[in-house]
Amino acid sequence: MDNLELKIKELEMKIEELESQQENFQETVQSQLDNNDVRTLMEQMLDEKDFVTAPDMEQSLSKSQVQLIKWIVGTGISSISIIIALFEFLK
Repeated sequence: MDNLELKIKELEMKIEELESQQENFQETVQSQLDNNDVRTLMEQMLDEKDFVTAPDMEQSLSKSQVQLIKWIVGTGISSISIIIALFEFLK
C-alpha cells in the first residue's frame, strides 16, 4: 500500500508540474501574440511615415530609366539634326 500511495503522490506532483508548465506555455503564447502586435504597429507606423518600400523603389527606378532613355534618344536625334544642318549650310 505504501508503494501505491507513493506512486499516487508522484503522479499528483507530475500533474501539478504539468499544470504549471501549461500556465507558463499560455503566458509565452500571449507574449508572442504581443510581439506580433508590435510588428503590426511598426508596419503601420512605417506606412504612416511614407517610407519607401522595395516595390515602390523599383517602380521609381523604372520610371527614371524610361525618362533617361527618352532624353538620350531625343539628344541623339537633335545632334544628328544639327550635324545634317551644318553639312547643308556648308554646301
